[in-house]
Amino acid sequence: MSMRRNLPSGLRSCPMAASPLERVPVPPGSEGAARLLQALAEALTGSGPAIAPVPTVSATVSNDYVASILRALHIDAGLPLESPEVALVVATSGSTGEPRGVLHSAATLTALDGAVHARGARPQWVLALPVTSMGGINVLVRSLAAGRDPIVVPSIGGAGPFTPQAFAAAVESARRRHDDVRVSLVPAQVTRLLSDEAGTRALLGCSQILVGGASLRPSLRDVATSLGVRLISTYGATETAGGCVFDGVPLPGVSVEVDAQTGTLIVGGPSVALGYRAEPDLTRAAFGPRGFLTSDIGRIESDGRVMVIGRADDVVSISGVNVSIGAVDQVLADHPDIDAAAAVVVTDPRQEPALHAFVVVRDGARRAPDDARESVEQILGRAARPLMHQVDALPHLPNGKVDRRLLIEWAATGQEDR
Repeated sequence: MSMRRNLPSGLRSCPMAASPLERVPVPPGSEGAARLLQALAEALTGSGPAIAPVPTVSATVSNDYVASILRALHIDAGLPLESPEVALVVATSGSTGEPRGVLHSAATLTALDGAVHARGARPQWVLALPVTSMGGINVLVRSLAAGRDPIVVPSIGGAGPFTPQAFAAAVESARRRHDDVRVSLVPAQVTRLLSDEAGTRALLGCSQILVGGASLRPSLRDVATSLGVRLISTYGATETAGGCVFDGVPLPGVSVEVDAQTGTLIVGGPSVALGYRAEPDLTRAAFGPRGFLTSDIGRIESDGRVMVIGRADDVVSISGVNVSIGAVDQVLADHPDIDAAAAVVVTDPRQEPALHAFVVVRDGARRAPDDARESVEQILGRAARPLMHQVDALPHLPNGKVDRRLLIEWAATGQEDR
């Protein structure tokens, strides 16, 4: 079934008339993708109002999560849009705090289409990410630019479990339409696909595999490379219209520099958002002449590649020693018997910060949590040694990010330490 109705081939941005922000309810699965694609096409071409995608409550999307998105978007507050250029207001992930509404224009959303597609290509995209987050929205935007409806993996938005078989069927369907098949995934999906023969074959059938939403650990890239699968690690944020640095190299027109005072990265270029919804002070602090001031600590290598080291807000002092939560995540996830890992900080009864790590272990690897904890101590020091919790799966938000606020709740309720 075609997802577009009476739409022009490709996108031709034109000035938008000032109009109210329209909420677009997005149910799980292909129905939500079709609904948002239509509204997005009209918003981008100026034939429809600015839109704000909001997931509907479902078995995997809670009332509380939807309420947090609505607070960020300020849809029902009667506030005028900050600019007539706004085409889309999309919420940030909210994985560690309250989401924020990010203002994008048609120009910022489509600025990097040519750089991603390259040489005027019109690829067939497979949609495997929720369309209420920037990764899924980008697939819709680029599908419109290519003039081809995306092939939807049935599980998106929590409609069902993500399985290698369903992904393989989507890629096969895409390849029947075009030989240039592209997809955006998060690392957890890549891990699942590479552990399955059908999933690996499907990845081999894709000409471009963008991986974002979390860092791509070297061990996962090595596994993919050994199987002949080429992954492209992307770096960006909702405020930069998603990934704008591919494998450490900024896309054409994108600039990345290090702020001399904070050591954090500043991303500039045509895809940088207009600001935040109903937060003028925060907008002035985060957006400036040089671009968007991220919370990511990084450096620029001698060859110009961008190296992201961690987040400025994930460094915690434990026993007087600064510990990067992101660095702990990385060491744990690089253990060969750890499928997934996430560390969080909670306050113990003495009002001291305590580091907890949740890990998903490969079958039969009973010593993996203890061995991984020893690796953390050897590499990062004793202060970084976490309390370990083995779980069957990490909890994720509907946008695919790890739900760290829920992990903090789990840690605070006394999961068994290992």
